[in-house]
Amino acid sequence: MTRTKLLALAAAPALALSLASPALAVEVTASSPDTVNSPVGSIAANQSKTVTVTCPAGTNAVSGGWKVSSASIDVTDNRAMSATQWQITFQNEAKTSGTVQVFARCVA
Repeated sequence: MTRTKLLALAAAPALALSLASPALAVEVTASSPDTVNSPVGSIAANQSKTVTVTCPAGTNAVSGGWKVSSASIDVTDNRAMSATQWQITFQNEAKTSGTVQVFARCVA
């Protein structure tokens, strides 16, 4: 399945939710005040890497996201690992290394 199709499939539920009730749509970015960021990490050429972010005590991970340095770095898994952790696995298809960062939205 191509990256475009995966992104379209991943975006469909969010689009449906935002159409149903714009008040429920919330943008989560790496700079949101209730967001925990992983350090920027290196990913070697033609390798995979898994990054996990843990929310502070008393909060739960409700969603997550990522930043990558190249369009050649794909997300192969994106999910909550527990009530307090968000985990994303990346695959670098490039012939050079790149960088990845994961963030989680944490709420009490």
